[in-house]
Amino acid sequence: MRKNWTVLLFLFFFCGLVRAEIKFNEGDRVLLYGNSFIGRMQQNGFFEAALQLANPEKSIELRSLAWTGDELGYRLRPERYVNHLKKLLDQWSADHVILGFGLYESFAGDSGIEKFKADLNGYLDEMKRRHPAAKMVLLSPVATEDLGHSHYPDPVRRNNEIKSYVDTMAAIADHRKIQFINLFEFTKAQYASHKKPLTDNGIHLNSYGHELVAGQLSRAILGDRTYDGMDKERIKSIARAVSRKSHYVSIVVRPVNTVLYFGVRGRANEYNTEIPRYHELIKRSDEHIHAMVRDQRLEFDPSPLTLDPLFKREPAKLPSPEQMLKSFKVAEGYEVNLFASEREFPELRNPEQIAFDSQGRLWVVTMPSFPGTIPGDVPHDKIIILEDTNRDGRADKSTVFADQLTVPDGLAFHEDGVIISHQPKLVFMKDSDGDGRADYQKEMLRGIDVTDAHHGGMIAMSPLGHVMFCDGVFHRSQLETPHGITRGVDATTYRFDLRKGTVEREYQTLTPNPWKITWDRWGNLFQMYGDGFVQDSNAIPWTPFGVYHPFKRAISIAYGKGSAACVISSPNFPEEYQQGMASAVLLRKCFVSISKHSAGGAYYKGSDRLDVLASPDPIFRPVDIAFGFDGAMYVSDFCTRIIGHAQNSMRDPRWDPYTGRVWRIVHKGKPTVKDWPSIEGVSVAQLLDLLKHPQDLVRDHARRKLRSMEGIVPELDRWLAGPLSDANVLEGLWVLHDQGQVRQKHLESLLGSPDQRIRAAATSLIRFQESNLKDPVSLLKKMATDPNPRVRTQVIHTVSYLQQKDQGYASILGQVNVSDDQGLRTVLGDAGHGTASGQGPEVPVLSRPEDSRINSWLLSDGNGGERYFVFGGSAGKGGSMRTFVESPSARRATLSIKHSYVKVFLNGVPVIASANWWSSDWNVQVDLVEGLNQIEVLYVSGRGAQGHAPVYLFDPLGRKFTDLKVPVTDKEIKIMANAYKKDNGQDDNSIRVSAVPNQLAFSPAEIRLRAGKKIILTFDNPDLQIHNLVIVRPGSGERVGQLADQMAQDPDALERQFVPDSDDVIWSTSLVNGKGTFQGEFNVPKVPGRYPFICSFPGHWRVMKGVIVVYD
Repeated sequence: MRKNWTVLLFLFFFCGLVRAEIKFNEGDRVLLYGNSFIGRMQQNGFFEAALQLANPEKSIELRSLAWTGDELGYRLRPERYVNHLKKLLDQWSADHVILGFGLYESFAGDSGIEKFKADLNGYLDEMKRRHPAAKMVLLSPVATEDLGHSHYPDPVRRNNEIKSYVDTMAAIADHRKIQFINLFEFTKAQYASHKKPLTDNGIHLNSYGHELVAGQLSRAILGDRTYDGMDKERIKSIARAVSRKSHYVSIVVRPVNTVLYFGVRGRANEYNTEIPRYHELIKRSDEHIHAMVRDQRLEFDPSPLTLDPLFKREPAKLPSPEQMLKSFKVAEGYEVNLFASEREFPELRNPEQIAFDSQGRLWVVTMPSFPGTIPGDVPHDKIIILEDTNRDGRADKSTVFADQLTVPDGLAFHEDGVIISHQPKLVFMKDSDGDGRADYQKEMLRGIDVTDAHHGGMIAMSPLGHVMFCDGVFHRSQLETPHGITRGVDATTYRFDLRKGTVEREYQTLTPNPWKITWDRWGNLFQMYGDGFVQDSNAIPWTPFGVYHPFKRAISIAYGKGSAACVISSPNFPEEYQQGMASAVLLRKCFVSISKHSAGGAYYKGSDRLDVLASPDPIFRPVDIAFGFDGAMYVSDFCTRIIGHAQNSMRDPRWDPYTGRVWRIVHKGKPTVKDWPSIEGVSVAQLLDLLKHPQDLVRDHARRKLRSMEGIVPELDRWLAGPLSDANVLEGLWVLHDQGQVRQKHLESLLGSPDQRIRAAATSLIRFQESNLKDPVSLLKKMATDPNPRVRTQVIHTVSYLQQKDQGYASILGQVNVSDDQGLRTVLGDAGHGTASGQGPEVPVLSRPEDSRINSWLLSDGNGGERYFVFGGSAGKGGSMRTFVESPSARRATLSIKHSYVKVFLNGVPVIASANWWSSDWNVQVDLVEGLNQIEVLYVSGRGAQGHAPVYLFDPLGRKFTDLKVPVTDKEIKIMANAYKKDNGQDDNSIRVSAVPNQLAFSPAEIRLRAGKKIILTFDNPDLQIHNLVIVRPGSGERVGQLADQMAQDPDALERQFVPDSDDVIWSTSLVNGKGTFQGEFNVPKVPGRYPFICSFPGHWRVMKGVIVVYD
């Protein structure tokens, strides 16, 4: 009773603080900006429902421009999005603006407060300029709820951090005389007074939480009496109509296939035809809401809103299943039959990902809407379940599990349901009553980009119970978690740990469009890319955000464009192909193949390719492959004349949304299985016994079932104490991991296994369990000298992730023996990019002032010299250029450049690193220091010829700085260059070079010295890692670096400072510990040229390098 009285007193006091009733006029429009709190609030609909009900005759409109994962100073958008945003703002003028930020900014802690102040003031200025007549309302973030989750951040610490940001917001709002609503204190009190959780994960409110917050917002904006007098059940009914409207608003703000509407492949005719239809749906939704608030008798009509069809699509005249069967070329010893088609099951239309559940039923993701639902049409995409009840190899039953989906592109089984990729969300669905249809769903994650519908990818569940999903090129994802924001740009694969609530970038690559993910029985991860490359992903180490692996890195097979890949584990297919790779090509030559798969060195490689099924008819589009319990291979056939929406209009009449087939392939030399193990409804002991089963599918579902059970650890420990193979123990450790358990004795036993595949798998497990292991560094150091290169590859892979937590792990990279395998040396180099982001935070820029262009530059002539260059003249291509900006104070600025192959450095620190044909428009936030700043632009080689690009520098509001000094003449830029050199410890007699913390980079990366001079060279190492600086002869950098790598196994390498005994070495420092300095004399060579300098600590040299340009 006392607790409730305290809460009531607090609410009385708090409501008095925020009461500032807003009077709305006829036709007023409210725009909302922020992160997913705003989006979720509108999706739940309670707040707008109350606002509309309180103003029934005003016809108020609410539009949310919120974007999941937005922070004030970091807001990723697809390329050319601002063109679309400008058109939306032209249609949606604002009378009121509600802003909700602060939660994710607060993860920066006290050190981020000053930046937050600047960002918030700048953003409010931007809003005032964008909506000059609008009244502003600023919302604080909600508090973090204590759910007793040990893997989430400490809620007490988090709330202390959030409160500092809330106090900052309140002070700024007070200074600016705008209304501020403190939801932090309100939700903190509500959490304490409710027994049931009000959030799903501590940060995202559930439906009841949103209802409570909507009530508080309504009291603050409408007044206590107005809100308290409302019919709350009526609010709930109207909220359903608001939710539907908010869905259409979210689509028009962030349409599926933006790349085709207004992006780099934009087609004006499709934009002008289809986007207005979304606006019409929003208009009709508003009309229904307004009618409901005026007429209390009118109830919400849940029927989908539809518009007159754009055109009538006739079914395509495609070959029948029998005709296709006759056209197939089937490998000797194999046979194919039709498992299911649209003829028996009309809902089987354009099947995509397929997967077998624990009962042997085939789940099929269908996408007849591809490339996307026509605005005003009912979504036709579904998840269906096909069953072969008599096990004769043909489906005889179909059930629609879920329908009216929008561009679903994958599913993965989880506990007693499935996680579905339902762009832009991951949603958990299950059937609670056994009728085969989903009757429960819960959002797991949102913010996955939808810029290109076919650049998402099929999802998968790892052996550890992690959900793997991916983005393709053009994508810009921002994912909100209890641990902060995870961002991805272009082709990125993610790992979602459901237990911890973390999402991390698994890898980033310039190979476009990651698709199907598959594992072998030892936990090696492979992924098919759209260009037809199967990537050995355990040979792809972690890299910082914005640092991408090169095109075609670590490819095991490459037969042609496709999306399907599946490790072969089948009691029916030949023994020599077990744990090999099945894949499919769906463009031009269309076929399904199998290959053997083995790792002779660092990488897995495919061999002995056999095309088991091929068709001369290009309507055969094999998009996915799965092996069933019976051992047969199942192939989903998208079945359409055209497949690329980049090459064909989204509404091309040749798209066929009515056809779909699933084919079944068997090997005639072995029987298929008719009686497979039961997984549902069996005991823990029986499930543990299934972990010994030779078929991957059986073990996968046994693990899944065990993960969903409680109290299994004692029985699992007893099982592990019995007579087991190393492979069985590995399975047991995977299950224990999901239970939050570590068994170091068993792990160390596997690290000593005679099977190198087991040793590599155990090494991988260290990555996920290191915080609970005793001395994981020693374990990894031991494995760094393993005789097998694949195991050492896994050491590098594991350390690349762990160095994010502790830089001490990075020292292990120098102990990995890479002398016996070129692939291993490549992997080591790929791991050597440090931990700092490769690019600065981006924001959408509505207007870029042309007069903010920096025109005067020093352009490298390639021979050690520089020449003055003014944009507007002819500069050629490639090379590097630099200029200077003098700022009277430290400040935030926006640096803008449009180029696909460029690296940009501000004062030696990289802010843009682009080597990607698909991305070119950069608007990054940078921090100028007081005094002189150097901007360096390095043009790197890449696809297509691109000349030098102009650079713009302006304030965060898109305005030209009036007090920055930039050079405008040859004389001025040379004076500034000399001054900058002097300010940074360089003159005619001395130079200073520094390691860039967490970057594995030198600053400056290019030095110009006169031939024959004697100078003092100072090397500073502010990093945590050990570094040196070795100057070598022209063209010998790689050769010396490889010699340094080979020293890793020499017992005296440390004494020799990891400097090879080579005539190519001209000069070197000693190894310099973190925070240390070396100084020595250096005689500049007398012969002009480009003399590389590297850090020769093993592995570092591949990225930590620069050049001394010696000139006469």
